Amino acid sequence: MAATDSQPMLKSDLLKRLALNVDTAEEYGPITEVWVNGRTHQVRGIGSGGGLLGRPSHRFLWSQVAAIGQDGVMIKAGRQPSDGDVLSQESWVFGDIELWSDHGDRLGQVTDFRFDPATGNILQYHFVATPAGSLDVGLYALAPLAIVSMGRRRMMMATSQLPGVVLLVAGTPSPTPSVASRGPLDQLPLDRLPDPRRGWQTAVETSRQAREQVADQFEQRRQNLQRQTQAQVNHWLGQVKKRTRRLRSQLRETVTDVTAGLPSGRNLQDDQIPTIDVDAMELWGEEDDSGHSR
Repeated sequence: MAATDSQPMLKSDLLKRLALNVDTAEEYGPITEVWVNGRTHQVRGIGSGGGLLGRPSHRFLWSQVAAIGQDGVMIKAGRQPSDGDVLSQESWVFGDIELWSDHGDRLGQVTDFRFDPATGNILQYHFVATPAGSLDVGLYALAPLAIVSMGRRRMMMATSQLPGVVLLVAGTPSPTPSVASRGPLDQLPLDRLPDPRRGWQTAVETSRQAREQVADQFEQRRQNLQRQTQAQVNHWLGQVKKRTRRLRSQLRETVTDVTAGLPSGRNLQDDQIPTIDVDAMELWGEEDDSGHSR
C-alpha cells in the first residue's frame, strides 16, 4: 500500500468498507474478501462486490491499495503489480480457521487478525478459546512466530508457545455493534438493499408481475395478429368484389353485343317476312257419296 502512516487495523475493520477507483471514482462494492499468504503471514489482496445484489466480483493486489479511510478503500486499478504481488497457491481468502496445537489439541477458532496496512504484515491472530480446552474461555491474541503451519481450514501452533498468548477479552466475547463490525450489506443505503424479511414476498410479487407481463405481451401479440388477419381478409374480399364487378360488367357488354342485331318488340311485326294465305275451302272439296272429291 502506498500510505505509510496508517495505524495497525483488524481484518474485520477492513471488511465492509467501500472499494473505490481513485482515478475514476468508480464503485467496486464493499470489501468482502481478504487474501493472505499463510507462509509469510501477509495480506496479499482484497476482493469486493458479488453477493445478493448481483455485483460483479473484483480482486485487487495489496500493492494496488492506495489508501484506507474510515469509510472506503482507494484502489489504484491501473497500477501494474510487481512479480512478487501475484496471488499464488499459497494465498487464499481468510475465513474462520480452526486452531490446533502440534500435540493434537483443538485450542479454538481463529476469527480475526491485526495487520500493518503499510506493509500488509500480520501482527497478531485473534482466536476464541474452546470451552473444553486448556485455555480459559475468552478472546486471545497469538503472534505469527508461534505458528507452525497454516492451511485454508486449520492453523497449527507450537504447544510451547501457549504461555505467550495474550488474553484480550475474558469470557465469551460478544461482538460490539460498531460501524466497522457490521456486515458488508449493512452499510449500504437502505434504498439499495431489499429487506431480507420480505424476500419471499418480493419473490412472489416479482413472479406475479412477470406472469402478468408475459400475459399482457401474449394478449397484445394476439390482438395484433387478429388485426393483421382481419386486414388481410378485408383486402382479399375487396379484391374479390372488384373482380366480380369487372366480370359482371364484361358479361353485360358481351350480352349487349350479341343481342344488338336481333329484332325485338314491334320490329317483329314490320319485318318483310313472306306469308301464305290459305283458304280453308280450297283445301277440302265436297265429297260425293262414293267418297271422292269433286
